Amino acid sequence: MFLRYGKSKLRKGVTKIGDGIVNEFLIEGSDRAVLFDTGLDIIDIKKYVAKLTKKELVVVNSHFHPDHANGNHHFEKVHIGEKDMPTFTTADVYFQLVEDIVTATLERYPKAKKLMPLVDKLIMTKKGNTEYIPLKDGDEIDLGDKKLIVKDFPGHTPGSITLLDPALKFIYAGDASDIDIWMFTNPDCSLHTYAETGRRYYNEVKELGYTKYRGAHMPITHSISFMRDYAEWIDKLTPEKALMKFNTPGGKSKLCIAVAPSAKHILFTSVYWAHQCER
Repeated sequence: MFLRYGKSKLRKGVTKIGDGIVNEFLIEGSDRAVLFDTGLDIIDIKKYVAKLTKKELVVVNSHFHPDHANGNHHFEKVHIGEKDMPTFTTADVYFQLVEDIVTATLERYPKAKKLMPLVDKLIMTKKGNTEYIPLKDGDEIDLGDKKLIVKDFPGHTPGSITLLDPALKFIYAGDASDIDIWMFTNPDCSLHTYAETGRRYYNEVKELGYTKYRGAHMPITHSISFMRDYAEWIDKLTPEKALMKFNTPGGKSKLCIAVAPSAKHILFTSVYWAHQCER
């Protein structure tokens, strides 16, 4: 149900939990377990997960956006891709984006200040006293009888990471490749750079024998071919191909939303800045 936590078993040792907006994954080994993302903080996810497993817990963020990291403050330590290590200042790409848009919006619409507490709650990750530990491409997380491998997939954010399960040939992708890539949250990345990254990532994991993956907002598991085909589609996007375009206060260019049917994958969607289409 929307905004109500629930859980379901994907397979033995893997539980999908979530709130109807974003999925987190609890991946258990014989000795330890990984919680991949901490969600919107609708509930105390630490207490929730403690009911599901008694094993030592390693908390990992796929990237540093509030719908994936707002529950971090419940934990002493959180591992995250090294290029997404947060400073909670405008040195962070996402915090800079929010600062630019909020500042420009309040200048234009002063009465919007009344909404700032809600904005802070929904789109700004809580700081807390959490220690952040950087993860590098190729790092292994030992769970006892199995391991997970960190693989970078930047674009949505500079430090987006995925987790590879070599035993199951399965990938947990966060928002790195999903049914919609909100590229506007990383204004400095071009669509073409992301497309090159997606094609390279696909070729590498295919050669290693991976066949399936799950994004954090995907209702179902996808074939890794989605990564390749999405990359090909996003590489051809232009401002003119947007279904809708908006002048966004504080934005570097017009905000575009593109949607296209796909015979194989049903639908491709993306939200991006017009300037990101430039080569």
